[in-house]
Amino acid sequence: MRKVLESYFPFFDDLDEEDRNDMSFYSFTQEFKAGEVIVAPDDKCFNIIIVLDGRLKSLYADREHPLLLYYLNENDVCTLASSEELYGISNKITLIADLDSRILKTPSWLYKKLKDKYPQMSIFLRKNFMDRFSDILYILRSKGLSYAKQQVASYLYDLSVNSSSLLLKVKQEDISQDVGLSRSQVSNILRSLESDGMINNSRGMVQINDLSALGNV
Repeated sequence: MRKVLESYFPFFDDLDEEDRNDMSFYSFTQEFKAGEVIVAPDDKCFNIIIVLDGRLKSLYADREHPLLLYYLNENDVCTLASSEELYGISNKITLIADLDSRILKTPSWLYKKLKDKYPQMSIFLRKNFMDRFSDILYILRSKGLSYAKQQVASYLYDLSVNSSSLLLKVKQEDISQDVGLSRSQVSNILRSLESDGMINNSRGMVQINDLSALGNV
């Protein structure tokens, strides 16, 4: 076990001999079948996880449909422990075995003890997480914009169907208040829908050009 830990963690040699022994003694392996949940949303994942065999996938619990963030392949180190400290998102993340997998865990109580004692350890895990973070932000932002556009499109679709009219007398302020988005967000989304050819937007009026497409956004 000690040799395995040495090969993955550059900070390992900086630990006191007692702490190196603790990591070697208390770290353990687990096996998971494909589809099994390793970390569920709201779990406090302060374990250090290394993928020894197989592949894991990290999903963000985004409303109705989980959003794939990234895969963890053999030899990758899981960084959920540091992600909550940095950005408060790990309570929405699910970690699942994508294939039959074997992982190595260092338990949470030992992680907490060592990361406070050794800055090198926190720096390593945070750097590991930051290597993925820009991609995660892009995915979450893109998904958020897509969902907001869907909200506005659905609002206009329902308004058109309920009024039996393709010409809607509706202000951006009304849409903003009803769907819970800022006025600038609504303005940008209306421009996008107009660019897509689904609507024509003028002051206080929205002309629906393609009701079917609007309902399928």
